[in-house]
Amino acid sequence: MIEVINLTKQFLIKDKIFGVNKGVVHAVNGVNFKIEKGETLGLVGESGSGKSTIGRLMLRLLEPSDGKIFLEGRDISTISNKEFRKLRKNLQIVFQNPYSALDYKMTIEDILIQPLQIHNIVKPLEYKKEVLRLLEMVGLSAQDAKKLPHEFSGGQRQRIAIAKALATRPKFVVCDESVSALDVSVQSQILNLIMDLQEEFGLSYLFISHDLSVIRHVSNKVAVMYLGKIVEKGSVDDIFDSPKHPYTEALMSASPVPEPSRSIDRIKLQGEIPSAMNIPSGCAFHNRCPKRVAKCETVEPELIELDNGRLVSCHLYEDGRSKNES
Repeated sequence: MIEVINLTKQFLIKDKIFGVNKGVVHAVNGVNFKIEKGETLGLVGESGSGKSTIGRLMLRLLEPSDGKIFLEGRDISTISNKEFRKLRKNLQIVFQNPYSALDYKMTIEDILIQPLQIHNIVKPLEYKKEVLRLLEMVGLSAQDAKKLPHEFSGGQRQRIAIAKALATRPKFVVCDESVSALDVSVQSQILNLIMDLQEEFGLSYLFISHDLSVIRHVSNKVAVMYLGKIVEKGSVDDIFDSPKHPYTEALMSASPVPEPSRSIDRIKLQGEIPSAMNIPSGCAFHNRCPKRVAKCETVEPELIELDNGRLVSCHLYEDGRSKNES
């Protein structure tokens, strides 16, 4: 469904007063991945790792600095805006904040009719029927169509945002921290809804989150990002049950354990994630890595394929297996 090749995004920072260049933010650095039909790729990493930037690049809400984005084999990264407008209905997004994602002056009916009009999904005489179908799809009723957004709870607003995203009958949806602003009980309802809709319509998702329990619940595959690069990628079970990259190990060790009696060794990373304007040489993670070796400071590791399609970017795995294991 989706293939991303060498996706790169750089932001030029200028002084607001004098207009001189202050530097370049390397937000996304040569990212590659595929998402099959009906599959969910979970994207995890600390704040500032480039996750949301990737989501916006894939919908061309931002233009890539380099690289290719393919939708069902067609390169959509270089086509004109006029051509892309015809394809936009196939690519939708559910944003993080349900309170700002909906126009507070419009009724829910008008909000859902808008994408139907723009993309000619149904004939005007069928608008109201389609609105009712969308509301029922996300567990709301016909009576909700005439209400305004402020009359709904956060969970209900996120259901409406999902209905709006699905109004164009897309093939691919970016979920950018779509449940992080919701209570835990409401989160589970929305996550189950997202998964049910995927099964019913064969949707493909890029699910961006910092919540590892959410990622494990919804994803088939997981990609771990650090400073604009994917450092590990694999099946959800492989990543969570047997993380390989030291950064992935640290993330997993920080995840809450549902069994109080079970102890876990927490890996405490030193310092904070470096600035994307000044990425360290060699392995970008080396200044925080508890397993670093001298080579890590000067040589950038390649993304190496291990067993079962697992990809890891770490010098410990240069021969296809861990040097610690050998």
